[in-house]
Amino acid sequence: MQPIKNIEIPMTKELEEFFNYRYQGQTRKLINEFLTYLNTQKKAYEINKSLHQVKLGQTNDIGKLLDEL
Repeated sequence: MQPIKNIEIPMTKELEEFFNYRYQGQTRKLINEFLTYLNTQKKAYEINKSLHQVKLGQTNDIGKLLDEL
């Protein structure tokens, strides 16, 4: 699999102006913010999944883990 070198995103003029203003040609900054967003979404999903499992009683007793340690 080859790395992605270019991505073209069709944008409105307003969106293009926003990106130019916010990132001023600093593609790395845009990429870093996007990766931070993805990582945040992943963590939020994992937290929500864990809370849902706790509500359903699908978790293990922490005492068992402590006993084994």
